[in-house]
Amino acid sequence: MARLSRILVPLVLGLSCLGAGLVTRSVDPGFVTIVRERVFDLYQRVDPPVLGPEVPIRIIDIDDASLASLGQWPWPRTLLADMVSTLHQAGAAVVAFDMLFPEPDRANPLAVIEGLEVPPDIARQLRTALVDLPTNDEIFAQALASAPSVLGVAPTQGGSTFTPRSGLAMVGPSPAHHLTRTNAVIDNVPILQEAIAGLGGIHVSARDDDAVVRRIPVLTTVGEEPEHTIMPSMFVEALRVAQGAQSLVVRTNPAPGAPETGVPQDLRVGALTIPLTETGAYRIRYGTLDPTLTLPANAVLQARDNPASLAPLLEGTIVLIGTSAPGLFDLRATPLGTIVPGVTMHAQAISNVVADTHLARPDWTTGMELLLMTLAGLMVIAAALAMRPMEAALVAAAILVALGVGSWWSFSTHLLLVDASFPITLTLLTFGAVTVPVLVGTDRRQRFIRNAFAHYLAEPVLARLESNPNALKLEGDRRTITILFMDIRGFTSRSEHMEPTDAVDLLNALLDPLSEAVLSEEGTIDKFMGDGMMAFWNAPLDQDDHAARAVRAGLAMTQAISTYNASQDSNAQPLAIGVGIHTGEAFVGNMGSKRRFAYSAIGDAVNLAARVEALTANQSQKMLITDETLSAARTHDASLAQHFAPAGDHSVKGRSQPVTVHALRSNKEHQSS
Repeated sequence: MARLSRILVPLVLGLSCLGAGLVTRSVDPGFVTIVRERVFDLYQRVDPPVLGPEVPIRIIDIDDASLASLGQWPWPRTLLADMVSTLHQAGAAVVAFDMLFPEPDRANPLAVIEGLEVPPDIARQLRTALVDLPTNDEIFAQALASAPSVLGVAPTQGGSTFTPRSGLAMVGPSPAHHLTRTNAVIDNVPILQEAIAGLGGIHVSARDDDAVVRRIPVLTTVGEEPEHTIMPSMFVEALRVAQGAQSLVVRTNPAPGAPETGVPQDLRVGALTIPLTETGAYRIRYGTLDPTLTLPANAVLQARDNPASLAPLLEGTIVLIGTSAPGLFDLRATPLGTIVPGVTMHAQAISNVVADTHLARPDWTTGMELLLMTLAGLMVIAAALAMRPMEAALVAAAILVALGVGSWWSFSTHLLLVDASFPITLTLLTFGAVTVPVLVGTDRRQRFIRNAFAHYLAEPVLARLESNPNALKLEGDRRTITILFMDIRGFTSRSEHMEPTDAVDLLNALLDPLSEAVLSEEGTIDKFMGDGMMAFWNAPLDQDDHAARAVRAGLAMTQAISTYNASQDSNAQPLAIGVGIHTGEAFVGNMGSKRRFAYSAIGDAVNLAARVEALTANQSQKMLITDETLSAARTHDASLAQHFAPAGDHSVKGRSQPVTVHALRSNKEHQSS
């Protein structure tokens, strides 16, 4: 029952901790998500791929140098028209703008006149002269229409509905209810939007709420039912237009015969397939952009008279136009720990899709993580309850390493995102929940063992008991033991003529080496009885050679008393001891009352050993051992038999059958033999 209670408390605590962790992970609160995502970010930082010139993407950067060269933003759209024309003439497959043009150009000639403080008649003449000239927006629209171009829109609470430029076919139910939703979009100037071949959202995922952009919405639901539409991302439209595809195909059926849930699975863009998350987003596998992939905007405009000079860099590529200028507020944080222009996210996504290298976190990974947590938790609970603390800690450490290595291996070899952060944390907490009460209980038992046995167990035995308390059966156990009784002869008569303190000092001086003889053979001193002692072997710990140990201890006692006598005055009366040893079955355990008890042995074998010790006085022998003891002792130490000679069969009190004993040979007998 005591052992059951020692196991029950840690078991309940461990299972409770494990259960609470599994529930928490199932709910997946924000802090758990952020930690998981940052671990995945760390994986991406370890060895990010380098996106070199072979990648069919180029970024035109409206940077600080370009603003210093061409003036503050917004530039006249005639400059943007020149840029688009130059890029197309240089061989760009498609030009996409990662920016909005929601208002007419303020640099339109007529708009400029309205701001001039001139006499009315001069203003009328200027309007008449300029009214037939194309506006900057018309010039920009003409450039956009002359070759494949894509513009972006942005989600908003109140604005325009989204009018797609491409068809959207569905394999399975509509995914609209599962996608990120926005009420409306911020459109571009109508003349520009009518001129383009593709239109898509330039926003990044709202789920990345720690300011790090990990996902980009591929599909977004715009508006409410039944008028809602589905808007593709700007990078999707760039891929579609570059391939000359007219439609997109979204698949929501997970597999043939599976239930139709409408959860998006992937999007087909021409010959390319984009895997989708359950909300229609795409996880970006970030790499390091080679500097040759980015070209300052002013360099493009400087080449407007010679577009062919840019052909080696731009021909056949998807060109994305964005800004890195801090004042234009389009800088984003990435999992690589860098701050980059927002256009980079679209470039990275295009690179992933073209190279068919996708980060994957399928729906089943959550179930697998819960299963791993359950198995790991149960394993550390079992280890903590069944093993020693250090061994259990090694098992727990191995499990933690396996979880971490497995997660990294999944990412490094398959780009599969399997979370190890929460399983490792929960496994540690579960192990701690079990180990702490186990250690407390172990410490309590070790203190009990030391307090209970320190005075009559050898230090090596005590250390083994402390390291493995389960080996101790304090509740009681029937086992074969070897019992030794010892009595100092002549002590009573000698002490009658001594002061009490002197008598006690003498007794302690004698018992000290006699006790050491027992402890050196790792015996258990049961009790001191005046000038006598009882000890036994093979309890509380198992000792296969317990009989041999007891006999050697008896021999050491006889030698100790001889040494003591030799050290005394020649006129002092010598002392003698009688040692009786027997091997047999006895009951060993804690005995006494609730308030006071001791670890002891009782039974017929104990009584017989005491009778054999009493027989030493009657037979004038220093040491007698029973036939059972000699037989057991010589099995483990054959040399012990030479110290003894048969001493016959003797009747002892309390037994109907005589007992066969062997007496210690004298030195003369040893020499003659």
